[in-house]
Amino acid sequence: MLHYRQTDAPAQKTIVYLHAAGFDGRIWKPAAEQLSDFHCVCPDLPGHGQSKPVPVTDFDAAADAVAELVETLGKGPVCLAGLSMGSYIGFRLLARHPHLVESAVFSGFQHAPIQVSGVMRALMHASSFMMNSRKNREKMARSLGVNDPSLVSQRGGRPNASSKTMRKISALALDFDVSAELQAVETPTLVLAGETEHAAIVSSLTAFQSAMPRCTARIVPRLGHGWIATEPELFADTLRAWFLQTPLPEGLKAVAED
Repeated sequence: MLHYRQTDAPAQKTIVYLHAAGFDGRIWKPAAEQLSDFHCVCPDLPGHGQSKPVPVTDFDAAADAVAELVETLGKGPVCLAGLSMGSYIGFRLLARHPHLVESAVFSGFQHAPIQVSGVMRALMHASSFMMNSRKNREKMARSLGVNDPSLVSQRGGRPNASSKTMRKISALALDFDVSAELQAVETPTLVLAGETEHAAIVSSLTAFQSAMPRCTARIVPRLGHGWIATEPELFADTLRAWFLQTPLPEGLKAVAED
């Protein structure tokens, strides 16, 4: 089973946080501290952190691993929060195990494959080896607004995820395609994107909101993929509002329907 951390405070609602590739559950510590009125569970996802022995095969298998954790906790249905890789896995959890999730907030993912050239795929493949360098990992983390260098490495300076794992996740993310499944996902879901993210992610907001029966989409103005780290209070306020069914923060920008 996946390794996880959790807060001890009793609460009526549980949030399960799903992290981005290259990190582990520790990245959610600021959010858990700000949302202390919730029971917060922060797993290390397959191939990451202390869950490295759990292999990364595809996002469906990763979603099943999270489902196993939720069922073991006995706290379902839970609230779900995901960033980047965590959003891909979280969406597959909604599709495969909808009874386990009460509502969800996802940021930084798209609904259909991202078209890139063979050269770009080769460059992405090569760049995964750069994550073996602690200096490069910390540079990547800072580019996402994460300034704590300890969050990109395990004890002894080892990376949270291997180069092989990072290559696998990059390929899965580029080829992610749930366009035919959107209408079947009925869990209340808030989908977010930083305004300066990849165009495919920003343009997917309209598709999510239009096709999913109970989906709302919002843009985070002027910020990018790592806005959750650069604006932790806005992120916490957004989660609290969505999960408690109160108005969303005014700092988020509405997405027009087609």
